[in-house]
Amino acid sequence: MSSLKQVVCSFILLLPISLSSFANEPITQSENPKIFADNKPIAIDADNQQIDIENNTITFIGNVVIVQEGLTIKADKVVITEMQDTEKQKITAYGNPVNYKQILPKNNKVVTGHSSQVIYNVKQNNIVLQGNAELFQQDNHIISDQITYDVKKQQIFAQPGKNGRVKSTIIPNQVKEMSK
Repeated sequence: MSSLKQVVCSFILLLPISLSSFANEPITQSENPKIFADNKPIAIDADNQQIDIENNTITFIGNVVIVQEGLTIKADKVVITEMQDTEKQKITAYGNPVNYKQILPKNNKVVTGHSSQVIYNVKQNNIVLQGNAELFQQDNHIISDQITYDVKKQQIFAQPGKNGRVKSTIIPNQVKEMSK
């Protein structure tokens, strides 16, 4: 049986469990459908899902919660493309807003954000927040139309929309502490 068919069968057999907030206890992986990205399991919980075998995509709709090793994304709709090609695999979340939370493994600092759309490029390990994007790390705060966050390098690049500006609040002492 091909690996995509195995994924499809496991998704059909497992029932999603609803989560309502970041404060909930983490779910055990045996309770959730799983896919693997960057060799780390991704647990996904949603009201509905659609699998398109021919186009190699999975769509989750309604109260979608994605958890992968310290990363949580909450959205109204999530589309995962290129399931079988980790070089191209991408998770795109849509919502009003999409909420993003990550606990940085190096120092256990929390980064949160929200925007109209969040794109997680699995291979590059970066998060792109688009449309009314805001990113918070302690009291440091960035507002822009688009914010790209490179998780591995811990670098942020913000771009304004048309006639817009990038707004930031930076607390120098906290920035120094984050790098420890």
